[in-house]
Amino acid sequence: MNDQTTEHVDAPAITNAERPIVIFGGTFDPPHRRHVEIAQGVDALLKAKQMLVIPAWQNPQRETGPVASSADRLAMCTLAFDTMADTVVLPIEISRAAPSFTIDTVRAVHDMQAEGSIMKGPLRLVVGSDQAINFRSWKDWADLTSLATPVVVLRPPHTRADWPAVLAEQMDEAWAARWLSWTLPIEPVNSSSTEVRRRIAAGESTEDLLLPAVANYIQSSGLYAPAR
Repeated sequence: MNDQTTEHVDAPAITNAERPIVIFGGTFDPPHRRHVEIAQGVDALLKAKQMLVIPAWQNPQRETGPVASSADRLAMCTLAFDTMADTVVLPIEISRAAPSFTIDTVRAVHDMQAEGSIMKGPLRLVVGSDQAINFRSWKDWADLTSLATPVVVLRPPHTRADWPAVLAEQMDEAWAARWLSWTLPIEPVNSSSTEVRRRIAAGESTEDLLLPAVANYIQSSGLYAPAR
């Protein structure tokens, strides 16, 4: 990961049992370079034991579903995160074939840990800053924060300089301090799947946004191209 995306932070030594299992969910329509950079940054800063990439079937807070099929998004995620050690792409939300609430997914991951199908360890949940300030709208949000401690990654327009003030405006002092402590020093970058889809539809280059394996898959499958 390049120096512009994250910075070195000295952290106290942790035991293997303390190393977290990180849940990284999203629509991934499609997964782009920034998704992978975020996963790499979180993995490095938290010294994660395992990264669980979980594509959503559909975000329950959105009225419309993804453009690409579940099978295509699952395949693209597998290609995008293939180079990351101890990273598993899980189809647990896609397999439900219905909108999934994060709390249900986290509980399912707990069950998988008990069954031994994934590594054991404390759960951390990757949350974008735009989601963090609306976290109380999530189903069973208080239970969710106790089952999987959030780890916040800043997204534009939020910056590290203004983030404390944003939190102070949105919640009480105790919760603002908690969310600030959960925020990682990863610089926000303006990159989105929406922009990827726009460029593809317009016939513009996506080389700076997509990994080659994902770009090749999209091209060979004819995904996101304008209808003819």
